[in-house]
Amino acid sequence: MKLDILIKNGLVADTDGNDYVNRSIGVVGNRIVDLSDADASQAETVIDAAGCIVLPGLIDFHAHVFHGGTAISVNPDVVGLPNGVTGFVDAGSSGWVNYPLFRQAVVASSTVRMKSYLNVVNVGLATLGGGPTGYLENTNPANYNVEQIARTLRENADNILGLKLRYSQDIAKGKQYASDPFQATVALARQLNTSLCVHVTDALQPADELIHHFAADDVWAHCFHGTGHAILNPQGEVFAAVKAAQARGVIFDCSNGVAHFDFHIASRALEQGFYPDIISTDLTRRNSLRTDKVYSLLHVMSKYLNMGMSFFDVLRAVTTTPARLMKMAGQIGTLAPGAFADIAIVKMRKERIVFEDTRGVKIEGDRYLDNCATLCNGEIVYRRLRF
Repeated sequence: MKLDILIKNGLVADTDGNDYVNRSIGVVGNRIVDLSDADASQAETVIDAAGCIVLPGLIDFHAHVFHGGTAISVNPDVVGLPNGVTGFVDAGSSGWVNYPLFRQAVVASSTVRMKSYLNVVNVGLATLGGGPTGYLENTNPANYNVEQIARTLRENADNILGLKLRYSQDIAKGKQYASDPFQATVALARQLNTSLCVHVTDALQPADELIHHFAADDVWAHCFHGTGHAILNPQGEVFAAVKAAQARGVIFDCSNGVAHFDFHIASRALEQGFYPDIISTDLTRRNSLRTDKVYSLLHVMSKYLNMGMSFFDVLRAVTTTPARLMKMAGQIGTLAPGAFADIAIVKMRKERIVFEDTRGVKIEGDRYLDNCATLCNGEIVYRRLRF
């Protein structure tokens, strides 16, 4: 069997063994193949990855990529592929009204792989923010169209992972709803037998109370925010209920964003062994490729490396864990033979770098991950001449 692409001389990151393996990766069509069944000497294209680390294509589990359909969304191919990202989960940019457009215009036409959460708000995040530029979504449960939400979930079960709610005081403050949006969304998710992704910043209730309503594979987004009720108790310890929730399978996603990351919260949590299950960006037009607070998934990953997380813990949080939640374990997030040929070739640059949180606090690091080449579905979609 002749190879279409051979990647040689790189260190392949093995998340199962927590080690680097010096081996080649072969690609035929859109799949990774077992080199024992292939003729590596006859590859059509050879990429010499000497000095590089070969990774599964990265997955950004929380971003806003309804490009052209919402005011905040970015083009997933533009922001993802040059940065080693071959998979995205859109975090509720669309509701049932505009989800068909999102699926047709973005999901079906993008090079990157994509899954999504469906916003319980009818039009999702079509516009966002106060003042003359937009308005915050209406999360009044009285406006939830349960029939249409159920229908959209049913007809798009291959793509939609669950329901999305933004639950914070800036949205609900001063509103007199007959029922609480969070409780109503939890009840709806259970009724429809689906999962939740909840934006929890400055919530109306403390974290150790809210967390009891989350089930395994429900996602607590922005877990290291520092606005209002956070995951730390008054003594600076991660709430016991939060730790217990992670142990029973609740997913904690850092979902960085420009307004949802606090070094104090994150550092205290990491010191206590509470690591994010998922590392993601919350990319929008405001922060994508623009600020040191987010910039790209590789930039956010590099921050956690400099905060003390191991390379392999960081890697699992952008490959194997999101792949499982996307119901694509074994197909993406891995370099095993038979998987889709989604691959990132990166270098660990040993240079000074500065990271900044929401409050403007900065820390200095000494290394960062830099992308050199990206393959998506067996195609070279980004490559530098020299690595």
